[in-house]
Amino acid sequence: MMRQLLAVAAAMAALCTIGAGLADPASPQMAPAVYSIVRNDSTSQVTIEFRSSDKWQQIQIDAQKDADITGDQIRVTTTREDEATITVTLPIVGGKKYRLFWNTQASMWDLSGTVH
Repeated sequence: MMRQLLAVAAAMAALCTIGAGLADPASPQMAPAVYSIVRNDSTSQVTIEFRSSDKWQQIQIDAQKDADITGDQIRVTTTREDEATITVTLPIVGGKKYRLFWNTQASMWDLSGTVH
């Protein structure tokens, strides 16, 4: 009887060890991606672009929402009423937060640096 209890205890300990290894999100095999956060502080949805691996990709961000992105730059383009096209590009760093907003003085979309 004692031998059976020891065998069951050993099996349970082995299962707990295996289960703990599977549930560990900080597994050494896969490092977590580092994201930048872009906050759309406007009242409308906005499309921005971000550069990741030397390729520009588009993403739409809903009003008053955040988007997690990877890459080293973000940009937003405005075509104003006077038909001028203005593009604002901002370098970004993973783990930081950036703000997208409507710049009323310049009548265009704008980006601000890191927000903590």
